[in-house]
Amino acid sequence: MQLLHFFKILFKNKLHFIAFLGIFLLLFVSCNKKTEEVSPIQIPERLEISPPSQSIAIGETANFTATFFDNMGNTVSTPSDIVWTSSDLSIASMTSQGTATGLSAGQTTIKATYQTIEATALLTVVTDNNQVATVTITPSNTEITLTEMASLDFSVKNNLGQEITGKTATWTSSNIELVTVENGQVTAENYGTANITATVDGIQSSPATIQVIRKGTFTNRGSGSVKLRIENEVLQVVLGDDFSTSSSPPDLRVYLGDTNNSVNGAVELASLRSSSGSQTINVSSEISITQYRYVIIWCKQFGGVYGVADLGE
Repeated sequence: MQLLHFFKILFKNKLHFIAFLGIFLLLFVSCNKKTEEVSPIQIPERLEISPPSQSIAIGETANFTATFFDNMGNTVSTPSDIVWTSSDLSIASMTSQGTATGLSAGQTTIKATYQTIEATALLTVVTDNNQVATVTITPSNTEITLTEMASLDFSVKNNLGQEITGKTATWTSSNIELVTVENGQVTAENYGTANITATVDGIQSSPATIQVIRKGTFTNRGSGSVKLRIENEVLQVVLGDDFSTSSSPPDLRVYLGDTNNSVNGAVELASLRSSSGSQTINVSSEISITQYRYVIIWCKQFGGVYGVADLGE
């Protein structure tokens, strides 16, 4: 009788085990099945020229190369039909392969054009090593909020790379509605990106890009930094290198919203690619940098917050 009772208990436990196994497999499959993905935001294709500036003597040559970025921001093969030009052909000529030849003293803008896409660089041509060849800006910070400032230092060198002292720079902002500059001190006026240049003896520096951003720190099962910035006229959510959240829940998505405990009224941006580390997410051009207050990490399939960052009002 005792043995019969033991088998009854064992048989009952097997049924429980089979039922448990079935529920576990059902949950496992459903937890690993994501809901429909959001289509990634495409951005304008663009070119970059390298180096952004250089100097040569009369009769010398300088080579420039172009890098092409597709509508997802990825580096791809550079088109073969790029057109190279010099803004002042009396200072430097330009070949179709991106090689410039110095003809007379001065500074000219080198341009690479592919269809309607353009990129520029600076070329300075000197007659002797006493002339200013390069002006370089060193910013204390390239990203500031509306309540912060940045300081800019500049250095001047001749064609041999030797520093020239005792020079004064004239500072210029490409957009004074966003960023103003006076004596190398940068003040944020509004959100966005502006280029700051310094000019010495008629020679202009390559621009220093200053971005006025929003930023926050994740809490509520998330940690690390996040910022909202405009780069190359594209709004981006950028999770910092220190970002981290739980790796357990499936289907984590990134949202912008106005509440810190739900995604009601929020806009879904993309799936979270990793539970930790830096990630950049492009945002639709229909959304402004000031439109939402919170960056939210949310489990779309089952609900639940796994990180909230307050960007401030």
